[in-house]
Amino acid sequence: MLVDANAMKAAHQLGCWNTLRRNYALHSVRLCVEEVTRPNKKGRRLVERPWEDLVQELVLGGVDDLARADLALTIGNRNDVDAGEAELLAYARTLSGKAWWLCGPDGGTVNALHHLKLLDRMVSLEALAKACGHSAAGLPNNYTERWLSDQRRNRLFESL
Repeated sequence: MLVDANAMKAAHQLGCWNTLRRNYALHSVRLCVEEVTRPNKKGRRLVERPWEDLVQELVLGGVDDLARADLALTIGNRNDVDAGEAELLAYARTLSGKAWWLCGPDGGTVNALHHLKLLDRMVSLEALAKACGHSAAGLPNNYTERWLSDQRRNRLFESL
């Protein structure tokens, strides 16, 4: 299961992070972990945990410049994909022969996965939490199965 910074943040806020990591092999990339643990201008972090602790709970994938360039050439110059998402997508593409799903509740990720014809590999945080027996009540809309379903349907109709 690939998780971006937003998914890590929401899973910690929802209180299902430990449940997810016990039930799934959670993968991410260095840049997403940095985004979630780096203090902002006000000194706050998306997840109030040390980088070293969080990274021990993940399979940290790496990508080289060739994988980054290949992704950039394939999806083009999309301003709606931030650096962490791009790094995670490049890593995901190195796993092409293996089963993987990406939890990254962001329109940029949806657009990029649609462009890559991999939108069926996206999963909502709500679905992951519920599959582990955790309540997903109170999640923001973009973390729900309904939001993801709407995004898939909208992209499908745009393609027709």
